Amino acid sequence: MQSRSKPFIYLVVLLAIVMTLFPLYWIFVLATRDPVQAFGTPKFLFVPQFDAFGQVWTDQGFVHAVIMSVFTTAITILIALAVATPAAYIMVRRHVRRRQPLIVWLLVAYLVPDFVVAIPFYNIFQYIHLYDTAIGLALVYQVFMTPFAVTIMIAFFRDIPPEVGEAALIDGCTSASALWRVYLPLTRAGVATVAILIGINVWNEVTIALALTSDHPTVPIAVAAYKGFAALKWNQLGAASFLSIVPMIAFALFAQRHIVRGLTAGMSR
Repeated sequence: MQSRSKPFIYLVVLLAIVMTLFPLYWIFVLATRDPVQAFGTPKFLFVPQFDAFGQVWTDQGFVHAVIMSVFTTAITILIALAVATPAAYIMVRRHVRRRQPLIVWLLVAYLVPDFVVAIPFYNIFQYIHLYDTAIGLALVYQVFMTPFAVTIMIAFFRDIPPEVGEAALIDGCTSASALWRVYLPLTRAGVATVAILIGINVWNEVTIALALTSDHPTVPIAVAAYKGFAALKWNQLGAASFLSIVPMIAFALFAQRHIVRGLTAGMSR
């Protein structure tokens, strides 16, 4: 029975791979095909032209958008980890009143639509001069990323036996030093998972970045800018899209084990 089901499983896996890779291939086709022929009959075999990649990479607007996204993503990850790690540690290793409702509230906060917070923060950031800055975007992203990070880190802290922390306290560690010296080394996979998933989410986020930036957009906004008022630059749009995707693909492939573990952490409970 199992041998009969193997061809079907292989077929499903092959179909999933094709459906995943085909959009990437087609973006590459748009980027390397003559822009005049982009509207013609689709061709899978052709001589690629890489001029669009050079045009995009020498475009100062796109380069600045990459820098903006890198800084925004890095700041968001650092703040979320700095807040979420001790918060998750306390919720797991200390008696917290109404802990379960608090966890549910964290989940609800993560699921709040982006546009709900975009307009209020637009007015606030205009007043305090954080509009159109990487720090401003990173602070807004904490509304969603910190609850997400706390939820993931709670699952990893629960995997550590309580006896480990008790032994550290008996040996003279304070709660802070036990977290730093004992728990963080044991949950480095969780920290990596949170960093990776937050990075992917922030890098691809559009709604808040569109509302809270103008002269310093992030990568998704810069890519959309290649859709001009009078014409659509298909090859440059494809090249910019491909260049914006490649870092996240490489990031995800490099740390896919941590991503899978983070997504499945705590599911057995």
